[in-house]
Amino acid sequence: METPPNHLDANESDPASPVSSGIAHRNLFEEATREAHRHKWIESEKAGCDLGDAAISDWHQRYWHSFTRERWVQHLRGEVFWKELDNNDFGLLASRFHDNKELVNRIASKIETGGENLDIIEWAVAQGMDVSGVVDVLKRLDINRRRIMSDVSINMNDRDFVAGIHERHHPRALVIDNDVEDRRALADILRAEKLEVIEANSGEEAMDIVQSRRFDLFVIDVELPGKHGAEIAWYLHRHGVRKNVVAIGATPKEWNPNDLYDCGFTRLFHKPLTPDDFRLLAREVHDNLVRTT
Repeated sequence: METPPNHLDANESDPASPVSSGIAHRNLFEEATREAHRHKWIESEKAGCDLGDAAISDWHQRYWHSFTRERWVQHLRGEVFWKELDNNDFGLLASRFHDNKELVNRIASKIETGGENLDIIEWAVAQGMDVSGVVDVLKRLDINRRRIMSDVSINMNDRDFVAGIHERHHPRALVIDNDVEDRRALADILRAEKLEVIEANSGEEAMDIVQSRRFDLFVIDVELPGKHGAEIAWYLHRHGVRKNVVAIGATPKEWNPNDLYDCGFTRLFHKPLTPDDFRLLAREVHDNLVRTT
């Protein structure tokens, strides 16, 4: 069985504040959608048939609680800003516990893997730790109240989760080209093939977009003014994107294909673009999502 590749992730964070451009801002439900479809693909491969919504429901019942708890702890640590969670809780562990970071991190790891207050106290006793210090951290964190409030804000029943999956899961493309006519023509082709398309006029605008959105396809004009297309491709490559990064340009004789591939591009097309090439590309993106989600 082919191993499903990682989904693109153009966000990597440098813990600071949620408004910092270096912090990953992510949508928890979009992430859950991808994980649920990934589970569906794996289980369908095992069964030898498409399990459909039953596999999506199975993921929700088996993994939703642990999935949300792990991301909630990431939010508390200031590692990733999850948009559905309380803004005031972002980076709480770092801001409130300067004097006891090691203990707090160990407690957070226990919480992340499902530990409740009593479990953590029993663990501290078994480790011969200062239980009073552990209890003080738990009281100051008020972890039960925060977890309950978090659960309320992101909870949904099984039927709503499956319905939401159908609404959210559409392949998404980012088309980056300062030539308005070419960009819109290409975007129209991809939309006709049932892709959601976001357009960017410059490399700078594109970089702002990829900080907060996930994409299944990138089409990038190599000869962008300002931030060069190769800079964007290299950024994506460094952040884990290994497929569907397409270079387009009007002067292919000036390209060194090996250099472009080294920057992270996975395919090259020159202008004028052929619509059939991009129709085929859109269908490949759809097919890949079926196999990898």
